[in-house]
Amino acid sequence: MWEFTRLSVLVGVLALLSVQARSQAVETITDVRCVVVGMRLAGVVNSPQHSAGMALVLYYIGRLDGRVPKLDIEDLMIKEITRMTNVDYDSETKRCEGGLTKRGQGIAQIGKDLIERGHKMTAEPATSSK
Repeated sequence: MWEFTRLSVLVGVLALLSVQARSQAVETITDVRCVVVGMRLAGVVNSPQHSAGMALVLYYIGRLDGRVPKLDIEDLMIKEITRMTNVDYDSETKRCEGGLTKRGQGIAQIGKDLIERGHKMTAEPATSSK
């Protein structure tokens, strides 16, 4: 009975790890696609798209570096570039820009929260420790 229970637990753990690995692999590929989109947009010189593209590249490469530090991003980019169609570029641009916008809003909220905390700290009377 004990061996069956240990085997069941082991199978469950392995299944969970497999699901997590697939999830990370999918997330990595979607982030690589955002780098591809960003580089494409950054190639439009003297355009608002250039800045947006550079922001996408920096943000998504940062995510990739944080998740998989020694990832061969170039190789994955080449693979995704050969797979992506114009329709893919359109949909991925919307998705990637949406992700960056959401993160930017989160950062802006952190800034507002820090300012509010700073105001509260300066408004509170200082206590002495005599």
